[in-house]
Amino acid sequence: MNYLIINEQHNLFLQQEQILKNFDEVEIIKVPAAGWTLEKLKNFEVDNKLQSRDTVIFASPIPFLIKELTSQLVCPDMSGDNVGLKYNVLVFHNDKRDKLELPNGKIINRVSAEGWMLV
Repeated sequence: MNYLIINEQHNLFLQQEQILKNFDEVEIIKVPAAGWTLEKLKNFEVDNKLQSRDTVIFASPIPFLIKELTSQLVCPDMSGDNVGLKYNVLVFHNDKRDKLELPNGKIINRVSAEGWMLV
């Protein structure tokens, strides 16, 4: 199974949607606009059902959850040796920025709609 974690106020760019079509099935997990409490993040339910070859994709950054899931990636065997990854954690990344002039004349940079990749 594949899980997409996204803030309920965020939308995917068209290119991100196209990338997700490479996955057979994606369950969307919407994060409330106000976020989750640390306690909720510590008891994140997806972690209990993640299996080998599952993938968690972050479209919205949830720093603590990224930390927790990546810290639990490696599956040790009985001797304590690392034998492989329990599941995959990917994040959408984009190096490109577009300059945008606001009505007040201020120029800001925002993430481009093009140039997305999963890393």
